[in-house]
Amino acid sequence: MTTVYGAVLSPFVRKVLTVLEIKKIPYELKNVAPGAIPESYQKLHPLKKIPAFEDDLLTICDSTIICDYLENRYPAHHLYPADMVLRAKVLWLEEYADSEIIRVLGRPVFYKRVVIKGMMGKDIDEAEITAHLEKELPPLFSYLESQTPASGFLIGDRLSIADISVVSHFINARYSGVEVDAQHWPKLAAYIERMLMEDAFKVRMAHDERVLNKLLRK
Repeated sequence: MTTVYGAVLSPFVRKVLTVLEIKKIPYELKNVAPGAIPESYQKLHPLKKIPAFEDDLLTICDSTIICDYLENRYPAHHLYPADMVLRAKVLWLEEYADSEIIRVLGRPVFYKRVVIKGMMGKDIDEAEITAHLEKELPPLFSYLESQTPASGFLIGDRLSIADISVVSHFINARYSGVEVDAQHWPKLAAYIERMLMEDAFKVRMAHDERVLNKLLRK
């Protein structure tokens, strides 16, 4: 059985699950929460991060490596362009999402607003979050605006790992109350709305909704 270890609200876990679902690969998700990782998990992931992955051939970790493995093992419904130039562009946007978007929108925003405040019921410093967003969002969104086409997908004519990576982080941004201002970044705003209508993301967000309804303190 293909097994993913992680939490559904992690953008990195979401990326892997989206790839599995697009490729129609049956899997089991075993919940591992970032704040409560058991000591035994280190056997799967020496850095004790999520996700980790197991199947009949190997045990690996890191969402980028997992998704690359899945693409090579299950080439149907391919998510990486064959053209080397397009593939390089796709891989760059995946890396940008998983290093820069998470830096700006992950722990400083999603973790504080959704996990600390929403799930734990603890106070957070909204002024600090606002100051962070005022400083960090404009350059982030402006760069993404420069990379976003007026229609379609980020790279090429079909959904790719670049779209999955970027949108996985913007789903969490939406959960934490961060939206793209269409007046300032019209292509990016339209792209996000377009992607959230894709079946692959609608499925994931439906799962997220059930989790959030259980965990958020009303």
